[in-house]
Formats: sequence, C-alpha cells, structure tokens
Amino acid sequence: MSASESVTSPATATVALSPSSPPPAGRLAVLTAYAVAATAIPVPFVPDRVIVMVRGAVVHDVMARHGLSLTSDARAVLAEPDSETRTRLLRTAESVARRLLRRLRPLGVLTAASRGVELYALGFLLERYLSKTRVEGAVRMHLEEARLVRDAIDRAVVHALSPALRPSQTTQGEGVEDLRDELTRWIDAALLTSAALPSYLERRLEAAFDEIVAQTPGFKGV
Repeated sequence: MSASESVTSPATATVALSPSSPPPAGRLAVLTAYAVAATAIPVPFVPDRVIVMVRGAVVHDVMARHGLSLTSDARAVLAEPDSETRTRLLRTAESVARRLLRRLRPLGVLTAASRGVELYALGFLLERYLSKTRVEGAVRMHLEEARLVRDAIDRAVVHALSPALRPSQTTQGEGVEDLRDELTRWIDAALLTSAALPSYLERRLEAAFDEIVAQTPGFKGV
C-alpha cells in the first residue's frame, strides 16, 4: 500500500473495536524518563537497544488499550529510535544550541532531551491517531500503516517547533481581586508557567500532527 492510499479498506472496515481505556496517569511520563536515563548508559549500543525496548512497550500499551495489535515489523518501524526526520531535527537543534550555548557542550543534553520528547510524542500522538484519525477498521496494524503513522509523528515533532504553528490556547482563571505582593506574583508566575510546559508541548504536538494528517492523502479523517 502506498502513502497515498488509505490505511484501511472496505474489506477491513467492518471489525467492531472495543472502546479504549483512558491512558494510565503518569505511565507515559515514567517511560519517557526511562528513555532519557538510557542515554546516560556508558556502554556502546546499549542505550539504543534500551530505547527500542521502551518505545516498543509504549506502542504495545497504546495499541492494547484500543483493543488492537500490530505485526512484528510494524512494531519495529515504530520502535526504531532513529529516522531521517529525527536526524534532521537533532542537527537543527544542535546548530541552534551551539550558537546559544557554546561553552556548555550541549550535545549530550540535547540527545537525552530529544530522545525523551520523541518517545513522549510517540505515545501521545499514536493515542491521538487511534482516537481521532484512524477509521474503524482491522484490529491489527500492518507495516505500511505503521510507516505512515511513524512518518507523520516524526514530521509533527519537527513541525511543532515552527513559529508559524498556532496551537489551541488555554486561559487561566483569575480571582476577583489579587492580594499578592509583587514578589509572590512573580514567583507564582514562574512556577505556573513551568508547570504548564508539558501541556503547551502537547498542544503544539496536537496542532502539528493534525496539520500533517490533513496534508497527507494516506489518512482518512474520522
């Protein structure tokens, strides 16, 4: 099946799927931490192998919660940590970081951070794909569909960095009157802003992924 074809067909569109269970709170965050920690293992080839296993576990978890399975080669495509898109993303990030942080040798930090963001995006956007994009179809994901989804997720991670992207906005409620002193207001603002970063990342990933899906003929909207 080519990328221009739908990921489902009339022959497979009659399988009824059980409703998915909600993502377990914190599980994806813990698995992301495993991926970040794996980059610190000082043994050649071991970090990549660990990340493959963690990514594979994330994929299995998301698929299983939707009552779906995937073939071994489909899992391998989604679990593989390296791709052409990822290489391009890391090179761009390294270039920017080297200009801004020349004295801090950011390569190791960037590698760990990129692994973490990619793994979180994998779980988060695969969940979005199965919930919002994939039409009711076969209970098994095959290689071609996995390639299509993997490419869209990788491209979404890159596109999420675009300043032209316009994610959905959230508003924070305000009290009737603010009795805080100036220092307290600044401290609260710093703490609440940092706490909102994961939500901000998710909204950017969602917006980027939705744009990629809309532009890719191989996807069929719900």
